[in-house]
Amino acid sequence: MSVNAPVKFTLKDYKSDLHNDWCPGCLAPDTQIVTRGGMKRIAEIEAGDVVLAHDGKYHRVTETFSHEHPASMQRLTVQNFGSVVVTDDHPVYVARRQRKHGSNRSYRPEWVPAGEVRRGDYVAFPVPAETVDQTALTLSFERKKKDTRSKPLPATIPLDDAFLRLAGYYIAEGHAHHRELAFTFGKDEMHLAKDTVALVGKVAELGATIKERITKGSIEVHVSSAHLTTIFAELFGTGAQAKHVPNELMLLPAAKQQALIGGLWAGDGTWGAKNASYRTISPVLAEQVKVLLLRQGIVPNVRVDEPHGIHERAYTVSVSKCDDYNALAAFANGRTRSLTRSGGAQRIHDGYVFVPVRRNEVIEYDGMVHNFEVEDAHSYVTSIGALHNCGDFGILTGIQMALANLGLDPDKVAVFSGIGCSGKTPHYIKAYGFHTLHGRVLPVATGGRLVNSGVTVLALGGDGDGYGIGAGYFVNTGRRNLDFTYLVHNNNVYGLTKGQASPTLSKGKKTKSMPEPAIQDGINPIAMAVAAGYTFIARAYALEPKYLAGIIARAIQHKGSAVVDVLQTCPTYNDLYTKEWYEGADLPEKKSRLYKLEDQGFDGKVKDPADKQEIIAKKAAAVARSYESEPIPIGVYYEIELPTYEDAVNQRIPALAEKPLVELDTFQRDVTPLLEAMR
Repeated sequence: MSVNAPVKFTLKDYKSDLHNDWCPGCLAPDTQIVTRGGMKRIAEIEAGDVVLAHDGKYHRVTETFSHEHPASMQRLTVQNFGSVVVTDDHPVYVARRQRKHGSNRSYRPEWVPAGEVRRGDYVAFPVPAETVDQTALTLSFERKKKDTRSKPLPATIPLDDAFLRLAGYYIAEGHAHHRELAFTFGKDEMHLAKDTVALVGKVAELGATIKERITKGSIEVHVSSAHLTTIFAELFGTGAQAKHVPNELMLLPAAKQQALIGGLWAGDGTWGAKNASYRTISPVLAEQVKVLLLRQGIVPNVRVDEPHGIHERAYTVSVSKCDDYNALAAFANGRTRSLTRSGGAQRIHDGYVFVPVRRNEVIEYDGMVHNFEVEDAHSYVTSIGALHNCGDFGILTGIQMALANLGLDPDKVAVFSGIGCSGKTPHYIKAYGFHTLHGRVLPVATGGRLVNSGVTVLALGGDGDGYGIGAGYFVNTGRRNLDFTYLVHNNNVYGLTKGQASPTLSKGKKTKSMPEPAIQDGINPIAMAVAAGYTFIARAYALEPKYLAGIIARAIQHKGSAVVDVLQTCPTYNDLYTKEWYEGADLPEKKSRLYKLEDQGFDGKVKDPADKQEIIAKKAAAVARSYESEPIPIGVYYEIELPTYEDAVNQRIPALAEKPLVELDTFQRDVTPLLEAMR
């Protein structure tokens, strides 16, 4: 359908208010997610948040999902890092166990459904690779009218060892109260109190006082400064449960962070004969300390102590492995002796710490579960390691972006789907929807288009749904040249039924769910679409939603039968065509296996529909390009403007040219002229 409507809707207008009853991998609401600003419950994650992904980098959240889940879940428990509760189909980044006894000699992580993770496998936790070095911190404070006592602070504070150690002391032992900072140390920690006084003078050019509390068995350091109190409270929090390390400090180079860790450990850490421990009641701080240690190459253990009596829930981050203990002692200013006993094998390899799975249990569950989509990486990191999303959400985002960019009224859009992982897409889109049978989406969408020509129709299906059982309908829909768009989620496997080869998987290819390689050739969807007579033929990639949205918008605007073959990953079952494969991560030049047709000057549009030779040449060029595999072309392969099926119907039945069938009163009018026109 040709669209010239002004843009008046946003992406939010196309998001359904309904929660579907299935999602490709969801987690319990209390699951902790690693964000750039610290840990955050998955139920509190919002679009726009920035989270750590499996590539060790931070990426933006594009949208969130949640629904009721009255069914069993998996509780996946790993050594040192705790457990998460996930649906059994949720892909987890796991290195399979290679030896019955002892640790692996090598680690090759792959995406494995949570239900298939085995005891002894290793979950991959990426050590954050992003580093932003800052030499100074700019201070922003405003003197209040009645504040005549606070001494002005320097405009900037160097982010050096002195400030970082002081920050560690405050996070561990400090609190902010009105116009005063206070640090509370043990009765035997006068050396820390004196160091704090010296650091306050050096960092903020302020004086501090020491008060011994004999009856309380403590030593306090007080700093009277409304400005510094406000700044520290905003940077690090106030109150033990709210303490955290600000983003600026979490991104500093690992070498600079040693002073911060030293301050933390001196304030709230302990050194024993067998381990070094840090204890806090802040869940965010506990996970941040874990990440800080991982960046030092130290693998800690995180233990949760449930509340009892007057004691709140607490988190203990401990280091006990010989090499790790000694590495921490070397820079953390602890009064320690080195451990000499043997420790386990180091499991940090290629930017990941590989944590062994201790239990994988099926548990009963009845409550909300949550998931979200992450830009570019399509993965995120929980407290135990990296988890993935499904590529269907990239396509969903592309559709919603296209509808918003075209300014289409949701009441004038109808979305049809077949069976498969793509089948639930209409449930996510705030428009009319129809979830039909396996392979039958195109005839149902044809009926929808013919009875209501005033609605933009989108048909959705998978490569199995459309190119397998629905192949006959695919061909005949193309030759009719109906004015609607067909989007195919092409991931080379039947994802909903556990990963069998779909019609597009090439001969000789074997995914991890197949016992043997495919013994027949895969079809070429682009060539088949050309032969069938589609008048707009394109291909896009699910993990580039902005580019995909542009292709979908062009397909919708095209008057005629439009098909877009969308290449997508299936992290659960297809370990061949992964995000890393498409990006060429295994190639020496690290070059993408995709290229855009327009970037090479390719133009598949027929300028003169009456010129048969031009049509033949354009079709031949499209088919030739469709057989390229290294790299794969994406973009518009072929486009031509021809009379549509609706045009022919309207000529046969003139009444339909004036009003769509749904607006005609077929019960209260004389249908004889219609019958005569059809003879």
